Parts: sequence; C-alpha cells; structure tokens
Amino acid sequence: MSSQELIDRFEKIDLPDPVDVVIQQIKDLIHSGVLKPGDRLPSEKKIEEKLGIPRGPINRAFRRLETYGILKTVPQSGTYVARIGVDALEGLLANVLKLEDQDFQALIDTRRVLEVYAAELVAQHATDEEIRELEELQKSIAEKIKNGVTSFDEDMVFHLKIAEFSKNPVLKSILTLLISEVIQQFKDFEASIGRERVLKRLLQAIQEHQAVIAAICKRNPTDAAESMQLHFQRSNEYRDQAMRRKSGT
Repeated sequence: MSSQELIDRFEKIDLPDPVDVVIQQIKDLIHSGVLKPGDRLPSEKKIEEKLGIPRGPINRAFRRLETYGILKTVPQSGTYVARIGVDALEGLLANVLKLEDQDFQALIDTRRVLEVYAAELVAQHATDEEIRELEELQKSIAEKIKNGVTSFDEDMVFHLKIAEFSKNPVLKSILTLLISEVIQQFKDFEASIGRERVLKRLLQAIQEHQAVIAAICKRNPTDAAESMQLHFQRSNEYRDQAMRRKSGT
C-alpha cells in the first residue's frame, strides 16, 4: 500500500470547541439542578484549573452566555446564573449552541432585514444629539480604518449604534445577539482572506456608512433604508468575490 493510499484511510477528527465544552457543561449543570437561577459560578481561574483548558475559551463562553442573558456579571461579586425560569434558561442555552452551527448566509440575511428597518427607524426617531454622536463615531472609525489599525470589530460598533438609536428595544436586543455571532464569523473570514483585503473592504464601507448617516441627517427613512440595503449588498458581493478568489474559482 502506497503512502498516499495509507493516508487516504485516515479520517478527519472534529475536535470539540473548548467554548462549546464550557457552555455544554453549564447547560448540563442547570438541567440537573446543580446550578439554579441566582447561583454564583466558580471563578474562571477555578474552572481553568478544573477543566485544564486555557482561560480564554472560558472567558468567551461566559461572555457569550452573558450576551444571551443566561449569565450576569456583577462587578466585585462574580458571575451568576440569570434569575429566570429553568425552562427558559435551557431554551436559551440550546439556541446558543445551535447558533454556532447555523448557516452564515442565513445569519447575514436575517441581520440585513432587521438593520434596514433599524436605519429607517433611526431616521424617524433619533435625536439631533444622537445623530451627532453617530457622525462622530463614524469619523473615528473611518480614521482608524484609513490608518490601517482596525478590523470588523470597529465596523460592527457603527451597526450596534444604529440598533441602539432605533428606539426599538426588542430590535436592539435581537441585533445585538446576531452581531455578536457575526463578529466571530468575520474574524474567521479575515483570517482566511488576509487583513489587506479586509482593510480594502472597510475603506469602501466608509462611504456606505456615510450615505446611511446622510439620509438619517435629512430625516429620510426611505433613503436610510435603501442606503443600508446597498451597504449589505456590496458587503455580500465582496465576500463572495473574495472567497472565489481564494478557492481559485
């Protein structure tokens, strides 16, 4: 048997993500009744020592669960299980684990629909002070992008502000959850295609963000929605082209 034939007999092993391991253990502890709403979790250091994994994945698991309202960190006190029903906690945890495996394009499509609507709401309801804050934020982000010292994380700050100024708390909460997932996906995308290409796209996005803000300044909901729609369309086109170039197709 040749070396190539032998290597072909090996099967790929999918190792579990340490973040998912921590989330799953917390889910099991809640399901078994060991952890109850209001209980304080052990420190990240103690969990690190017990599980034998780096503290980074433990911290990311805690932050993800906090984003979804499952955990709550109290300064100078610790991290607690949210004071909501056990059934609700288990449902939330199941959704967190499912989101890790969901189709990325479906995630983007859902976010696009909501953000287009959010831009429309901002044009209708944002105060003059909030619009000025949005303008200043975009100037700061644009400066960082032009200096090559930023990534998709900074770009997402703009979108989170749009969600906040929509004045729709439910919309804001949903978008915050979606964007937290998108950030990790974009980091993987950046690692895949290279930082230089990412910065090229972010430079283009500056103009698109400014078009959204211009429509908001004019209090024109239709233009704000259309500008946000165009922003997502161009982002999708760029992402598709970058992946095709990477794969050589």
